[in-house]
Amino acid sequence: MSVSHDERTSLADLLLSTGPDAPTLCEGWTTRDLAVHLVVRESRPDAAAGMFIGALSGHLDSVSDRVGERPYAELVEAYRSGPPVWNPMRWADRFINLAENFVHHEDVRRGGGEWVPRDLPQSVRDELWLAARTAGRGFLSSSGPSVHLVRTDGDGGEKDRLTVGNAASTVTVTGEAPEIVLWLYGRDKACNLTFEGPVDTVVRRSI
Repeated sequence: MSVSHDERTSLADLLLSTGPDAPTLCEGWTTRDLAVHLVVRESRPDAAAGMFIGALSGHLDSVSDRVGERPYAELVEAYRSGPPVWNPMRWADRFINLAENFVHHEDVRRGGGEWVPRDLPQSVRDELWLAARTAGRGFLSSSGPSVHLVRTDGDGGEKDRLTVGNAASTVTVTGEAPEIVLWLYGRDKACNLTFEGPVDTVVRRSI
């Protein structure tokens, strides 16, 4: 099994144990709202497109409302089972959904305000660092300062660093790979990192 699959299973278990009304790091969302999002994203690509295309946001809202009428436990189990067989996400789950499953797992873990980072195996940290490198190149805009990502839970070599941009102004983000992933996905207030430079000027594309 893949790390993405393990994160999916752990998140599903946590969603069931916390119930539908627990807070998450997704502003304004309860665990039920998150479960709806997860199911729509993987089973209704026509609606999920509304997450990125403004003209389709109404369709996304309508589909989400209908999906949200299903029993909470049914939603969680639908997410646990993974994308439908016709969805390419199912066959590329370990690559496409690793960061998504990890971040949303932490959204629930850390949503209550009291949390400590998980003690993850090195192999998991390495996969999350690869996800961070991909997200860094995709999410960090060249319109802001250069951003240096420095991983502290690797072997300290050049592969544990990534620079995005070539602006004169620079920001250095230092910490463990899982925390860097969370920061790249906008979980600024619930990640354990150190920053050097004008971090408030960093531009991250909408996710």
